[in-house]
Amino acid sequence: MLPSSFLERQVELSILLPPARLAADAPYPVLYLNDGQDFERLHLQATLDALYAQGAVRPFVVVGMHANELRVQEYGTAGHPDFNGRGSLAGAYAQFVLEELLPFAQANYQASASPAEAVMAGFSLGGLSAFDLVWHHPEAFARAGVFSGSFWWRQRAVGAGYTPADRIMHGLVRAGGLHPSHRFWLQVGTLDERGDRNENGVIDSVEDCLDLIDELIACGLDVQKALRYVQVEGGHHHPDTWGRVMPDFLIWAFGPVAGPSVLPAPLPVVRLQLDPKLAPAILTPSAPPVVPAAAALVLQTSESAAGQPLPTALSLATHPNPAPMSLTRPADGDFLPYAAGYINLVPADADPREVLRAQPAEIHAVFADLSEEQAEKAYAPGKWSLKEMLLHQIDSERVFAYRAMRFARNDGQNLPGFEQDDYVAHSGANARSIVSLLAEYDATRAATVALFDSFTEEQLDRRGTANGGPATVRALLYIVPGHERHHLNIIRERYLPIL
Repeated sequence: MLPSSFLERQVELSILLPPARLAADAPYPVLYLNDGQDFERLHLQATLDALYAQGAVRPFVVVGMHANELRVQEYGTAGHPDFNGRGSLAGAYAQFVLEELLPFAQANYQASASPAEAVMAGFSLGGLSAFDLVWHHPEAFARAGVFSGSFWWRQRAVGAGYTPADRIMHGLVRAGGLHPSHRFWLQVGTLDERGDRNENGVIDSVEDCLDLIDELIACGLDVQKALRYVQVEGGHHHPDTWGRVMPDFLIWAFGPVAGPSVLPAPLPVVRLQLDPKLAPAILTPSAPPVVPAAAALVLQTSESAAGQPLPTALSLATHPNPAPMSLTRPADGDFLPYAAGYINLVPADADPREVLRAQPAEIHAVFADLSEEQAEKAYAPGKWSLKEMLLHQIDSERVFAYRAMRFARNDGQNLPGFEQDDYVAHSGANARSIVSLLAEYDATRAATVALFDSFTEEQLDRRGTANGGPATVRALLYIVPGHERHHLNIIRERYLPIL
C-alpha cells in the first residue's frame, strides 16, 4: 500500500520484478500500469515468464496501480472532466503518479528515473489516463501504451450539439505539446463496440483512435519512428483481448535494440476508405457480428473456486444444422414498435438462428475472468449489476420463446406482458454465482435454439397477441438475439470500462 495525500486514500500496488537470474545493479526500465488489480485477468505473469524465457525483452519492473470505486473519477484527462463530470480527480491522480508513485518506485524497486526508460500504459479509461500523463509530462515518461483507449472522452453529450471537436484528448493534442521523445503504442479491437455516431461504417473506437493519430501527425509526429498502431481483428473491449496482445506491446516497449524487427508488422494506419484486405472485420451497423465459431461451451475448470463441481458444459455446435430458412425479415405490423430496436440489431441477411448459436461465446467472454464482486457491480446508482443483467436476459429469452411456442401452435389468446424491473428486483441474481448463472443461460439458449430450429416456414409466419400487441413467431426469432445484442452493447460501453 502507498498512502497518497493527493488521492486521500491508500493505493494498493502490484509489483513484478525481473527474474533473479537477470538481476542487475543498474536501474531497471519500468512499466507503470493502470488497473493493476487486473494482472491475473491479463495473465501478465505468464506472459512475462514466456517473454523472458525467449529473451524477447530486457529486464524491467512492472508497477501496477490498483483502481477502486473512484476509477471513473481518478482516470481521465487532468483538469478536463467529461460532460458528465467524470474525471474530476484526474488531476489529483496525475500528482499522485508524478510526486508520490515515481519517487517510491525509484527508491524501493530500482526503477529508473530516466523518462526514456519509463513507460505509462492502461486500458480503456486507464489508457486515456496514461496517454494524458505522457502527453503532458515528457519530463517523466517518453512512451505510452494505450489498449482500447477511451478517446471518445468528450465535453458534450452526443445528441446535445456534439461535434467531433468536443473530444477532449483530440483538442489537447491539437493545442500542441508534442515532445521529440514521445512514442506511442495504440491498440483497438474491431469489436471494441458497435457504436457508429456518424454512420460512416467505422465503429467509434477505431475512428476516435485514427482521428487522434491524425492530430499527432499534424503536430509533427513521425509515424514511422514514433508510432505503433495495432488493430486486432475480432478484438473485444476486454482483458482477454488485451492480454493476448500484451506481448506485442511489451516487446515494443522493452525489447532489445533489435526487438522491433521480431514484431509482426502492425496494420497500416488506415483512414475511411478501409481497404477490406487490411481491415476485413471493421463492422458496419448491418454487418454480422464476428465471433468464434460455435464450440462446446466448456467452463474454465472442472471445479469452482469453492471446490464444488461445475455443471456439465452444453454444446450448441453438435446440434444438427437447421434447414435453410427464408431471410425475410419481420414486417411492420408483425411486432410492437419498441421491438424494432432489437430486430434492427440482427444484421441484414443473417440467419437469426446462427446468431443465437454464436452469441454464447460473447457472453462467456464477458464473464470469463470477472470476480463475483465485479459481476455484482453496477455502472451507476440504481442500475442493474452484470449478474442481474444476465438473469434478465435469461428471463426475457424464456418469455419470448414461450410466446413463440404458443403462437406457433396457433394459440390465439392474448398473453400478458411482464415488468422487467420487478423481475430483476426479485430475481436474487446477486446472491448466485457466475457459474450457476452461466449454466442456466446455456441451458436456456440450448432450449431456445432447439425450439426455433423445429419451426417450419408456416409456423414462423403464425401470429398472436402479447403485451397488448401483435407478434409473429418470425419477429420473436429476431427479437431474442436482438435483445441480447442490445445488452451486450451496454455491457461493453458502460460496464467493462469501469471494471
